[in-house]
Amino acid sequence: MLRRIRIAIAVAATLLVAGALSASAAVRGTTAANRLVKADADSVTGCLQKGDKPNTFKLVTKDGKSWNVTSSKLSLAGHVGHTVTLSGDAMKGQMSGMKDTSMSNMKMGDSSMSGMGSSGGTLNATSMKMVSATCS
Repeated sequence: MLRRIRIAIAVAATLLVAGALSASAAVRGTTAANRLVKADADSVTGCLQKGDKPNTFKLVTKDGKSWNVTSSKLSLAGHVGHTVTLSGDAMKGQMSGMKDTSMSNMKMGDSSMSGMGSSGGTLNATSMKMVSATCS
């Protein structure tokens, strides 16, 4: 009788620990999923520019969105200043739809948010198509 009680307690404790670990993993996965959301399009056309840090790049679209570009397959440095179409895995950040908070593009007395760019997210480029040798 005492042995059955011990077995029942051990089984209950094991199930309790397994449930707690499963719930903890689900919460962590949900939080990570909220931070990065798969973008609608995996192909973006714009002007390729140098990034803020060495060996980084960004792609600025005609509508003003700026994408951080990474690539382990492509040599992007030779295409800085060109209009290109990059394809790959696009990830939108949680706050990518928000306007840039810098005020460098605003004129004296301008209280609107016009002229301020927004972030498109990050694009891990796997292929590139040259559209133009210049950005216009």
